[in-house]
Amino acid sequence: MKLTETLFSEVNKLWDKSAEKEFLIKMAKGTLAKESYRYYMLQDYFYLLDYKRIMEKLLGLAEDSEVAGFIKAVIDVVVEETEQVHLPAIKKLGLSEEDIKKEKLSPVIAEYIKFYFDEIDKYGLEAGMIALLQCSWNYAYIARKLCDRYGEDIEKSYYKFWFDAYVSDDYVNNNQMWIDIVDKKIDCSSEEKITNLRRIFKTCAEFENKFWDCVNGD
Repeated sequence: MKLTETLFSEVNKLWDKSAEKEFLIKMAKGTLAKESYRYYMLQDYFYLLDYKRIMEKLLGLAEDSEVAGFIKAVIDVVVEETEQVHLPAIKKLGLSEEDIKKEKLSPVIAEYIKFYFDEIDKYGLEAGMIALLQCSWNYAYIARKLCDRYGEDIEKSYYKFWFDAYVSDDYVNNNQMWIDIVDKKIDCSSEEKITNLRRIFKTCAEFENKFWDCVNGD
């Protein structure tokens, strides 16, 4: 069994649980309050800023040229998404630079980011790649699940663009590249290592569920 197949078996129930979150279902049905969406967008923006820092840390650890090239490409995509897509979308919601500065990072996101950095400090590049793969793959999975279940609602939803982004060919293909490079480059000869990587992957999936609860106000 491939490493990513093992990781998926560890979290598929948690990802299914994510797809049942009230926040996401409201997005699918177009009933999510704009205030809730604004809060989500701000928290996701802060997350992306730290995501870039994490990727830069991984780039500094990468000795394999193929892995380094992949990480650099991901950083470029994150920068473009943050500056050309995410930030303009926030401002389109009526939020100014001052509003963004006033908003505080959710404790859930702060704890999640700290977990990333702690695991990388302890276990290195592979731990970071596994942790960030979970984030990318999770979004592709739940967006597809919700589109399959609420396709007609999504077609009429104000938030259709969100689902379109995460089921797009570009996103799905980029996520598959991440899956492939993890399977190709991470040595799975140690059962102890696999157990640890499963723990990291599952913990990140648990954080994702906490995040959806937090942006929903739970």
